[in-house]
Amino acid sequence: MAVDYSRAVRYAIYSQEIYQNFSTITFGGLVAKPNLITQASTDTQCAILSEGNGITIVFRGSESQFDWETDFDTIQEQVKFDRQVIREEIVSDQEKVYPYAGESSSGALMHRGFVKAYFSVRDQIHEYIRTHEVSSVVATGHSLGGALATLCAVDVQYNFGKKASVEAFTFGAPKVGNDGFRTSFNERVPNSYRFVHGMDIVPELPRWWQGYRAVDKEIRIGQRFSWNFLSQRFKDHAIDRYINVLKEKAAQ
Repeated sequence: MAVDYSRAVRYAIYSQEIYQNFSTITFGGLVAKPNLITQASTDTQCAILSEGNGITIVFRGSESQFDWETDFDTIQEQVKFDRQVIREEIVSDQEKVYPYAGESSSGALMHRGFVKAYFSVRDQIHEYIRTHEVSSVVATGHSLGGALATLCAVDVQYNFGKKASVEAFTFGAPKVGNDGFRTSFNERVPNSYRFVHGMDIVPELPRWWQGYRAVDKEIRIGQRFSWNFLSQRFKDHAIDRYINVLKEKAAQ
């Protein structure tokens, strides 16, 4: 599968832009006025960007308060990241659940915390697709936003696959479900691009021994070695680092 790095840069920039204040967000004037969706009860935010008959659904991650380039020179900041981003948002709730009525024929199970966050905005996403001329959908996001984009892509394909094609571009996304979910996702969303930069720690979570598996297709970018092993694993998660390397790839 060929990778269009120019498109990847575009979606990575969207995934960075969505960290802005929702009351003033413009996505750099790159698209028309976005349709903003926010759910305070789950602290979930996403934006639907319309470009012709195609839409991009961008999900916000959870760690924009961190100064990636300087803070992680200290053990205190590494512990802060581990507590606030990894443990609370990714690892703390390990129970997997099949969230739909009936049973999954593939045995798919998904992380309950991610499902709760996505389902809190799902109805509004479905309503938009039902009431607009939509022929293509791209789901994208960084970190936690990438996990929600993964759920969104397979959900939209299942419910609107006859109406619109579906793709996913994620950056530093954690694992979402078990083997059954991975199999189902890979079959339904073959045009999926899961970027992992350098030594980024988040895509390794939750761990394989907890029953989680990453979806295809993994695309590795950036260097995978550093003498500052621990610090680099956090720094490499920064969305601006993803963007910089993707821009280099696109220019080649």
